[in-house]
Amino acid sequence: MKKYGNEDYFSVIEINTGRKICDCSDEMDALMMVSFSPKNRTITKNKFMMGQVIDIEVPKALPTNEIVIDTRKYKQHQEEWMVEKINPLSQIKLPEGEGKPVKV
Repeated sequence: MKKYGNEDYFSVIEINTGRKICDCSDEMDALMMVSFSPKNRTITKNKFMMGQVIDIEVPKALPTNEIVIDTRKYKQHQEEWMVEKINPLSQIKLPEGEGKPVKV
């Protein structure tokens, strides 16, 4: 069947029970299915009725081309944190001459 428009399709039905065997979009396929048991099968022609089509336009949730991140406050926080961590270490000093020599 085509995506849009009204189309015919064919149902292959068992005569004795009225049970639908299959639906075919091509009449030749339906005739082939009937040819397997011509005394017990028949074809009905049906119209495919397409429902109402509604076009919906979904706006973007976020305008991705307009997102700007201000990193100045993060850099400032990082610099303050580094000063807090480094300054106490630089204040720990041994008096002159009392330090032990370090061999590398």
